[in-house]
Amino acid sequence: MKGFKKLLTGILAATMIMGASLTAFAAEDTTPETVSITIENDLEEGADGVKKIDYTYYQFLKAEVLELDNDDAEQEGKAVYYVEDEDLATALANTNLFTSTKAQAANRWYIAAVKGVTADQIVAALNTPDMKKLAISTDTFSSDENRKAVKDGLEPGYYLVLSSLGTKAALQTLGDVVIKEKNEDTTVTKTENKNIDAMFDHEVEYTITINVPESPAEQPIMVVDTATVGLTLDETVKVNGEDYDWAKWTKGEEKVNSETQKSEIEYTLSIPKEVVIDNAGGAIVLTYGAQINERAKVYVEEENRAYIVYDNNKSAETVPVKVKTLGIKIIKYTTAEDKSEKRLPGAEFTLWRADKDGNQTQVALVKEKLADGNDGYRVAKSGDTTVEHIVVDDNGEALVAGLDADYMYYLQEEVAPEGYTMLSERFPVEMDTNKTAYQEVKVENKSGVTLPSTGGIGTTIFYIVGGILIVAGIAYFIVRRKANAQ
Repeated sequence: MKGFKKLLTGILAATMIMGASLTAFAAEDTTPETVSITIENDLEEGADGVKKIDYTYYQFLKAEVLELDNDDAEQEGKAVYYVEDEDLATALANTNLFTSTKAQAANRWYIAAVKGVTADQIVAALNTPDMKKLAISTDTFSSDENRKAVKDGLEPGYYLVLSSLGTKAALQTLGDVVIKEKNEDTTVTKTENKNIDAMFDHEVEYTITINVPESPAEQPIMVVDTATVGLTLDETVKVNGEDYDWAKWTKGEEKVNSETQKSEIEYTLSIPKEVVIDNAGGAIVLTYGAQINERAKVYVEEENRAYIVYDNNKSAETVPVKVKTLGIKIIKYTTAEDKSEKRLPGAEFTLWRADKDGNQTQVALVKEKLADGNDGYRVAKSGDTTVEHIVVDDNGEALVAGLDADYMYYLQEEVAPEGYTMLSERFPVEMDTNKTAYQEVKVENKSGVTLPSTGGIGTTIFYIVGGILIVAGIAYFIVRRKANAQ
């Protein structure tokens, strides 16, 4: 929130006209009876519409604008600032930012700023509990749906104005004042490490960035991340790369989103006001992990989005971050004589995946009813009871859920349907992220003897070679005997 701080054009300009000099010429008071302060902001709409901003003003000085009877053009229209309370005059002088001069013929103290004093220094000096108690007047006013806040009927003078968003301004009101409050609002953005199509044991990393205003309100920031039930957020959150005891999500109750009809869980995190203030003008970056869980349906996007609540204002929600898990439908078949597809029960497989270097490892699987209500297999998580093989049903089918687009998969046939040839090599499966349902993987078997299994030359070849050697040996023996007989 970058400043609507105003320079003290009147106070910082020249030395005030003191009481003694007021008798040196005739002057007419041209000060208006009342003035107004109007503050306009350009904040974007939040989730609940246009944000309401509260303002509080404190009047510290009264003012008179003089029209002189002589030809002193330099003094024409100058303002004199004063107070009528000795305690306030003394307190202002004690800041070392102002001088205070007692008028000769009135219960009045003329106040002038010390040369070189800045508006920031004055704001800091006036914005203390002790000084605000001495203010001549104080009140609050708020912005409306047109992003405008107006306070009229004010006495001309010098005011400190505070915004509920933390902005502070010192300004003179010698007439009606209009301020364009150019705020850099407290904003939140949410990203993921990449667009991801992941399996259940894959950790997804998220980042929330909160831009903190330069003059933040001394209040905590509530962060809310809403995730569909197929995505589980890790409890611990890193704040600007560091771990803190308070940086943990609080998990809410499961609810159904009336618009999407998806079940969701709300996670909340409160950033202490001390952390907000320490990061004024910078950013608070939250990083945390999440995992796709067994409630995620294949090719159905799980998503989460975030917003913040700060100074009673709810920000707009971030664009939903989406993640989905993939799955395959294994179809075991053979081609009949009429060229039709005949399904084969009885086949059993193991599933393998290859890393970026091509190294293959077996994928542990669990057999259970999947999130979409079908019986099938899913990628196991830590602690799950796993099965050895994927077994196709009577229709030659088996569903496998929780696969990841980052890997190349392979099916290794462990048991072939009775009377059919075992596959000699692992069957490759490349995941298609554009599917909307289980990706069909058709694996054909042909009738006949079993061929060598994957990873070796098998036993059948030994029988064949052995038979050839025996026949060759017998033939050699017969030829040799005939030769000897001659």
